[in-house]
Amino acid sequence: MKNLYYKYYPTAAIILCAIIIWCFFQFWYPYHFFFQEQNQIFLWSWDYISTYTDKSGGLASLVGDFLTQFYYYLFAGATILTACLLIIACLLYKALTNFKVSKPVALLLALFVMVFVAVCHFSTSYRLSSTISIMGWLLLLWGVSSIRKNALKLSVLACGLLPCYLLFGSPVIKQLQMPDLVLEKDFAVDCEYHFGHYDKVIQMVEGQDRWTDQMVFFYNLAQAQRGQLPDHLLKFTPTQLGTFYKIGPETPMLIIRNMNELYWALGDMTFTERAAMMTNVFSHNNRNVRMMQRLAECNYVSGDSLAAEKYLRILDKTFVYARWADNVRQNGKTIYQQKMQMVNRHDTISITDNAHLLMMQLLNANPNNTIALDYILCSTLVLKDIASFKRDYDRYCIDTNNPRLKTLYQEALCIWLAGTDAPQQEWEKYIKRGDVFQRFQQYNQQRGNANFKDTYWYYFDKIKAPEI
Repeated sequence: MKNLYYKYYPTAAIILCAIIIWCFFQFWYPYHFFFQEQNQIFLWSWDYISTYTDKSGGLASLVGDFLTQFYYYLFAGATILTACLLIIACLLYKALTNFKVSKPVALLLALFVMVFVAVCHFSTSYRLSSTISIMGWLLLLWGVSSIRKNALKLSVLACGLLPCYLLFGSPVIKQLQMPDLVLEKDFAVDCEYHFGHYDKVIQMVEGQDRWTDQMVFFYNLAQAQRGQLPDHLLKFTPTQLGTFYKIGPETPMLIIRNMNELYWALGDMTFTERAAMMTNVFSHNNRNVRMMQRLAECNYVSGDSLAAEKYLRILDKTFVYARWADNVRQNGKTIYQQKMQMVNRHDTISITDNAHLLMMQLLNANPNNTIALDYILCSTLVLKDIASFKRDYDRYCIDTNNPRLKTLYQEALCIWLAGTDAPQQEWEKYIKRGDVFQRFQQYNQQRGNANFKDTYWYYFDKIKAPEI
């Protein structure tokens, strides 16, 4: 029994460590895998694969990027990474024992390296190719250790150094950091929104004790997709709509990534394409498969079939997205029927990323664009610009004979009507909700009372508007 324990406990320890690592990455860190998968592209074409021969470490990069594309599938990311770490630990352990290092010491060193590389993967910038590179060098070490004659060992080692460097490059060691669980939550809402799971995004954000700007941004987008942005705009303060963002040299990468989602939701295909292109530029090796999808979509919706087909042909050469590209070709008109109706068909040239002007152009082209309508009205209300809100409400709700009787808008109209000493007929024209009018009278008797925190009146009196 003791001999069996001594023989198998190293294997059991390594497997146990691998299981712990897999559980952590699968259940607490899965969205980092989705982020890395989306921020690259791997094509099944010789022209593309041949680009990996241009520099040292080409094989490590090739294998790493090839495997990373499968992070798209649930459980694949944690499984691929854990398998690589398991191989690293086994190779190192076998090599050390071949060099006559005692089993306990060899096991400790193998587990240390295994955990160390796993910790490196806490950073999104640490690629799987770096782990493959370490694996390649350990494979050489194991091969040398398996040779009995010392002279032959040195010969094989000397002959193997250059090929190993050319194939696997120099192993990259990342500065260690703690797992960024806040960033993981940001990735989570981003990915779930991208997958179309709007209810899940809302549940995730509402279930948090603390919220980041990214979480609130996608929360508002998800509510807008359900037509309920005005109903939940004030749930989190300060709120984040994205309509005040400006893309420039110092704009954080996460904001650049977010903007294409905002413009796509609003229906502005020109700025969607611009934001997707910029995200591509700042992605790993200037390649981003998620943005390739978005570029194909926005060109398809705009009617530029040649440009859309260019991106679809690129996606045809991927393992994961080839079926998606084929589905767009066959069913695109059905899939994007509603989005096509939101596009600005007027002849306009936009020389600014002023979101208010963009939304006005979209609404002038299609007054039924509810998402653009809610965003333009909510943006002015966040700034406490009641005059602009009233102007836009008249233009896109009253003049079109399609009033949007949301509580938030009714409360804002009460402020404008009261502030301008509007006559009774004006109140009757705009305020259609008797419960809102009654509560407005109650608020005026106790302005700033915390019992009215859920109203726009309280926000208008007590909350500081963002500076733009």
